[in-house]
Amino acid sequence: MIYLLPKKKYLFKIISFILLIIFTICGNYLFNYLKYDNEEIVTIATAQKEIEILRNELKNVKQIKELDHDYQIARVTLRDIHNFYNEIVINVGSNKVNVGDPVVNEQGLIGIISKVDKEQSHVKLLSSAINLSVKANNTYGNLKGSKVDLLDKYSELKVGDIITTSGLTNIPEGLYVGKITKVKMDENNLGQELEVELVDTSDLIYVGVLSSIK
Repeated sequence: MIYLLPKKKYLFKIISFILLIIFTICGNYLFNYLKYDNEEIVTIATAQKEIEILRNELKNVKQIKELDHDYQIARVTLRDIHNFYNEIVINVGSNKVNVGDPVVNEQGLIGIISKVDKEQSHVKLLSSAINLSVKANNTYGNLKGSKVDLLDKYSELKVGDIITTSGLTNIPEGLYVGKITKVKMDENNLGQELEVELVDTSDLIYVGVLSSIK
């Protein structure tokens, strides 16, 4: 009798081979489906993140525009990680701003323009320990970094009180600088020393320059 079917061991190999082909084809189809599906998911997630960033930037600009001063809106273009809390570079130059112009965000004063080029300017942040004339409860003092000294010995100051610019320099009076976190007498017992929580500058995108150029 002639056998038309292959022997069992060959039959098993043939079936295994056919199943391997089927699994390979299905696997490739599934991989491609998941690949394109994941690409679509990633694209949507990226778009949503970009929208969120743009919304935050728009909110930032709107809050700066609420200032009661003449200003130039500028975007932060450079912030060196090694000089993060000392300086930023912004995209306005000598045709719009001057050295010494105060720079603010939506909370208050963050720094002073220290160098102006044709297309950009460098801003020294308050946290870089520049000197600034300030006042608290009509008592005048000097801010350097996060500390204020030369204040009246008998002024009634307390934690939580607001520090603003004094108006004794070319910087406008009343710009918010920070709030008091600690009050103590100086080492000579001649005046009070304050520790101040400055305006947060960790996430600067847009800033306002209170420019003297019209």
